[in-house]
Amino acid sequence: MSVNDTLQCAVAAEKAGFEYISVAESFYRDGFALASAIATNTRRIKFGTSVMPIYTRTPFQIAMGAATLQEISDSRLGFLGLGVGYRNRTEQYFGIKSTAHVERMKEYVDIIRILLSDDANGYRGKFFSFKEFPKLSPKPLNLPIYFGSSGPKMLKLAGELADGVILNSISTPEYVEFALERIAEGADKARRDYSKLEIGHSIIYACSDDREEAARAAKEDILFYFAYPELDPVIEKSSFKKEAMKMRSLYVQGKKDEAISMVTDEMLDVFSVYGTPKECRTKLDKFLSRGISLPIIRVSNLPYKENEKKDVFMMAINSLK
Repeated sequence: MSVNDTLQCAVAAEKAGFEYISVAESFYRDGFALASAIATNTRRIKFGTSVMPIYTRTPFQIAMGAATLQEISDSRLGFLGLGVGYRNRTEQYFGIKSTAHVERMKEYVDIIRILLSDDANGYRGKFFSFKEFPKLSPKPLNLPIYFGSSGPKMLKLAGELADGVILNSISTPEYVEFALERIAEGADKARRDYSKLEIGHSIIYACSDDREEAARAAKEDILFYFAYPELDPVIEKSSFKKEAMKMRSLYVQGKKDEAISMVTDEMLDVFSVYGTPKECRTKLDKFLSRGISLPIIRVSNLPYKENEKKDVFMMAINSLK
């Protein structure tokens, strides 16, 4: 959508009573710049990042962006979501090798917390080192950091270090149980209280008065995520592994329509919330029942033309008013 349409949707979300607007970043839009524009057009709604990929920004840039947004929004940045991103996007679009995920994430968290604290006197790590850094804020910023994670090692690290997690946009009850166990394992290792961690989940949300149109939009998103190897930990915890690998192969070959045709009603019901506005509002409960404390609505809009996308977002917003 255009920035102007995005701003109109943000104002509508605030009026509808939403708690957060979550901005992402991997291409096309700068997340902090977009959130800053939204902040100047809203008054109450808070912000989160879901997520900022760590490879395309240094920890210093992320900390500066967070501190700047916190000031512009009058302290409405509610959480800072970080992820390693998708390898092929990072390497293809930015020319940056995506390696040492766990080590790099740990270092990013350490540095960002130091920079947002009162004591940014120095740090020596494997990837970054500095002697001192100018203060980013008159007072310390204690921003919750959530990991956008799917793999078991990163989930465990989230339990050790993070304030919460944001699970990816497809999951099964079995995968969520697996993820929560890994997070709890990490928390136990670090002697932290697991119950205090926020469990977020990005949720495919396809809403239309035409149920078939909603199903088509949700199918596009399911295929989109099936195409990424980073979602294999989720796919492997489902009964659709064979079909998902076939769909990925077709998609890579440019046979998108054939791949889309393989998305079954069962897949739709497991991986997404879709249907009429009333149906979507009811179906959202199935994700909450999996142990999710922060549902993040990911509006399905891939099949729509650009001038139609705002109306799709508005319908999703109004369905949860």
